[in-house]
Amino acid sequence: MGNFYQLFQPEGIYKPSTYNHAMRAGNTIYVAGQVARDENGTLVAPNDAAGQAQQVYQNLRHVLEAAGAKPEHVVKVTTYLVDPTDAKTVSEVRIEFFGDHRPPHTGLIVAGLGSPEVKVEVEVIAVLEE
Repeated sequence: MGNFYQLFQPEGIYKPSTYNHAMRAGNTIYVAGQVARDENGTLVAPNDAAGQAQQVYQNLRHVLEAAGAKPEHVVKVTTYLVDPTDAKTVSEVRIEFFGDHRPPHTGLIVAGLGSPEVKVEVEVIAVLEE
């Protein structure tokens, strides 16, 4: 099975100890949910969803690039929020990130995300051209 997929744990981004940031299987790239941790693992903008979203999308760009993809290759976005009132500002960051590209999006409100200060998490799926 090892030849079928490739795992990505890019430099310049925090290194989770229990999973990889992305997996490429064929032309599809699955990116783990990203939170607002900088390259040292420090949470950026605690309790500020809009500030966290900026770091989240910076992390997503970094992971996508390491796997050979760009934002326009994203075919699905899932956003997890703990506070529904943050949806508008987080959506603005998402729209800025993707520009004219509008992949399908699912937004979920959840009870919590890893730690109480984390307000937003985003995961994506990207597909590369053959």
